[in-house]
Amino acid sequence: MSDRIATLEEAVRRFGEAWAVGDGAAMDSLLSPTYTHTDVFGTLSDRATWLAYARRRSGRSTGIEFRDIRIRVVGEVGIVTGINDLQGGGIRDAADRKKLALAFTQLWVWRNDHWLREAFQATPIVEATAS
Repeated sequence: MSDRIATLEEAVRRFGEAWAVGDGAAMDSLLSPTYTHTDVFGTLSDRATWLAYARRRSGRSTGIEFRDIRIRVVGEVGIVTGINDLQGGGIRDAADRKKLALAFTQLWVWRNDHWLREAFQATPIVEATAS
């Protein structure tokens, strides 16, 4: 079980870094075919819609850090909760320069010997102006 948790931790980190720079190929490889995403505005997107948005992030200089991460695996499902601290350019849109902290829940599924992100939900918890 500890190998699966370590593999899940790595998948979560890789996915976050791919989102920050708009790496569509990396995100695509880590998404379940039935992926759903609820963003900080409460908008629910299916896989194709969300991936199209995420690919448009290409070239942004958003930084992402994880904290207070908790991971548990129940059968073939990984549940990841924590906080993302986002900073730098283009968090909410291309012109955005405000920092953002959000509490998140991610659901991952174990399929064909690797993890795929199945669902995501985020809630903003701190909003600070750029320094």
